[in-house]
Amino acid sequence: MNRGFQEAQAFDYASSGESYANLYRVWKTKAALKGREADPDTIYETMQSVTADLDRRFPGDAALFYRLYQALRDIRAEEIPAYLKNISNGKELYVPKVLSAEFQKHLDRHMVRRVLIAECEKYGDAIFDMIRKHSDIHFTLSCQDEQISRVLRCAYEAFFNVSFLTADIYSDGFTDQKFDLIFAVPAFGVRDLADGQDFICRELDLAATQNLLYHLNFEGELVISLPARITFAGGNTEILRTYIENNYRIKEIAELPSGLFFPYTTMNAFLFTFSTGVTDDVVLKRYISDKPVRKGSSCGELILDKEVLLFRDEFDELNGWNLDMAFSEDDDDLRLFRASPVRKASLRDVAAVFRGKAVKGKSETGKIGVINISNITDTGIDYAALDFIDEEERKVARYILEDGDVLVTSRGTTIKAAVFERQPFICIPSANLNVIRPHKGLRGEYLKLFLDTPAGEKMLRGLQRGSGIMNINFNDLYGLTVPVPPLETQDGIVREYNAGLSLYQKTVAAAEEAWQNAQSGLRVKIY
Repeated sequence: MNRGFQEAQAFDYASSGESYANLYRVWKTKAALKGREADPDTIYETMQSVTADLDRRFPGDAALFYRLYQALRDIRAEEIPAYLKNISNGKELYVPKVLSAEFQKHLDRHMVRRVLIAECEKYGDAIFDMIRKHSDIHFTLSCQDEQISRVLRCAYEAFFNVSFLTADIYSDGFTDQKFDLIFAVPAFGVRDLADGQDFICRELDLAATQNLLYHLNFEGELVISLPARITFAGGNTEILRTYIENNYRIKEIAELPSGLFFPYTTMNAFLFTFSTGVTDDVVLKRYISDKPVRKGSSCGELILDKEVLLFRDEFDELNGWNLDMAFSEDDDDLRLFRASPVRKASLRDVAAVFRGKAVKGKSETGKIGVINISNITDTGIDYAALDFIDEEERKVARYILEDGDVLVTSRGTTIKAAVFERQPFICIPSANLNVIRPHKGLRGEYLKLFLDTPAGEKMLRGLQRGSGIMNINFNDLYGLTVPVPPLETQDGIVREYNAGLSLYQKTVAAAEEAWQNAQSGLRVKIY
């Protein structure tokens, strides 16, 4: 970065919009002067003449603009995106270089003639490489902000194979063009909602996905990065997934490294490749970073960790677009479970499932106990530590726990399971717990033991609808496959477990007592 560029950072204007306008003023003035030296007044007058299209006049005199001109005049076209990034100060989403490199592979891999790079201001200087390497491709660069678009037109004006589109990809009819290839990293993690009667989802990233799919040529591809929630969320997000499955071809879904978009967001993201046509098979990938992603250390290379190809019927069996479930097919624990001769059944056939109740506050005089995640320990439920609420029994009747119910965490960072034992007071589960109520052919204690096994825990994790923070929807539990041996076998296993647990607890208690006695004896000798 040149010295003038660095000096330009010292200019502190009222808004980023003014900074965009100032760079535009300098660039147009330099072009008009054709490299000639001039005095401050001539430079100022030239600027006023060539930037009459701006809504606002320059907020300063000739001397101030001359200083700005001297600081910015040597910025090269390829440095303009970096200048814009500095102005944003990390508040805007930028595409990591490793992701731009993945986009580049699609250009190298396919015969394309027309490419749309949506919201091109997010890509830094990576677009220059794409344009130079593919002079036979026409690139349309879109930008929503008129001021940024004006500056970026200057940056790419030397390329004959580039056109600009000032348009909002989150709105209906942003263009009437269609493309062979579209790259997009729409805004995510924001509260703004898209306007448009035709969008299934109004979240910006999901609305943009649907919108951009409309603009694919025959056999065209949309390569788009989206947050993880599109793979698991219900409601309208699930409807959008179904819409894409039924109307487009899903070619590839790739899980990106955690924290790839840090510091803008820590949300996990995926890279999708959609196309026109029908889905016959889907390639699923998982990338990891070549090094930990944290402040001051970004991902330098995407390393392929897992890859699997699923045919359409196999893909349809996934819980949403659940890559964990697909990759689990190669897991030794799960393979052993599936190969075991024990009878197995879908949980929907052997149990009922419901979610706990959301409760507010607690009462010292309440008579209804509420079991929270914190009450579940390694050896059961700590009933002495329950919070209580003051509520009419009829209002919580559907949530009242019964002896043998299995409680499983639905949210949080770890999976916990416990079996409820009848108490002298009414107990209900909190909303952070799912409840499995076994039918007559399945013991809750046995089911809990299975869920605690490596295979059981991995199957639960395969249901989670989140990345990092666990989120298991109670309806998804119905699809869980569980072992259902004869009741006498279940009872025998439970008895053996309880005997082992009792011995463990007695051994630990005796060891703790012996240690306390030893410490007391040592203290007497010490002083």
